[in-house]
Amino acid sequence: MTALKNSTTKTEDKELTILEKHEISTDWREKALWYRDNHKWLMYSRFIALKTLKRLDELNLSQKQLARMLDCSPQYISRLLKGTENLTLKTISKIEECLDLDLISSALSFVRGYDMDKDSGYHRVAEPIPSEYGHE
Repeated sequence: MTALKNSTTKTEDKELTILEKHEISTDWREKALWYRDNHKWLMYSRFIALKTLKRLDELNLSQKQLARMLDCSPQYISRLLKGTENLTLKTISKIEECLDLDLISSALSFVRGYDMDKDSGYHRVAEPIPSEYGHE
C-alpha cells in the first residue's frame, strides 16, 4: 500500500509540475482591484479617448497622422485611444491644440458635473456625491 501511495504522490507531483509550467495566467482579481483603485482617472482617460477618436473622424485624420502631429509613436497613440493611458496635462494640451478640441473642461463637465462659467470659472452643475461616500 505504501509503494502505491508513494507512486501516486510522485505521479501527482509530476502532473502538478507540468500543469504549473503550462498554467494560463488568471490575474482577473488583480485586474479587478487595479480598475477599482484607478476608476476615477480611467473615466477621464476613456472620455478623452472617445472625444479624440470622434474628432479624428470629423477631420478625416488617421492615428498615424495624429502621432506625427504630436511627435510621438503610433503605438503611443494606439494606447492613448484605448482609454487606459494615464495622460499628462502636457499630452492633453497637445491633443487639444492639434485637434482644436477642448478636452479638459468637457471632461470635467461629463465626468464630474462641472461647467465653465465665463465670469467666475468652473462651477458645479450636478449634485455633489453624498457624504455617505466619504465626500462633502
